Amino acid sequence: MEQDTATRTPVLSADPHKALQDMMQTIDTMRSVYEEETQALRVADLKAFFALQNKKIAAATDYHAGIAELISRKEEILDVHPDLKNIFNRKHSEFSAVAADNLDALTRMRRTVDRLSHRVMQAARDAAVRDSVNYSARGSMNNPRNRPITMGLNESA
Repeated sequence: MEQDTATRTPVLSADPHKALQDMMQTIDTMRSVYEEETQALRVADLKAFFALQNKKIAAATDYHAGIAELISRKEEILDVHPDLKNIFNRKHSEFSAVAADNLDALTRMRRTVDRLSHRVMQAARDAAVRDSVNYSARGSMNNPRNRPITMGLNESA
């Protein structure tokens, strides 16, 4: 059972070596979510995309809190074995590349949605012009096709 994202707070280990390992696990989780989301966007699987959003929010919350904690503990993290720091830095660089790829996919999807929206709006405008539909101040339709045809004779005469 997943916790509500508002109550989730990752707690990195007090041991700096373990804290970096905990953070690498958080990075792997975030990376996995981004990869799933990017794949869903590439195949235009919006159902999968939307299903991932709560998982993405939880992973992003954990990631943000973990990075903030590492920053606040930077003095003790500096004492971690260089090999572990190198592994961490490599994982973070790989994650950054996945995040950039995800951002590109999100940008492409946004542009696609924008183009679709513009096409729908243009089609609506074109239909309105084509059908010459407009409304009077009283809310009735002013359409030349709806007016009665007269012969120009005054019927009251």
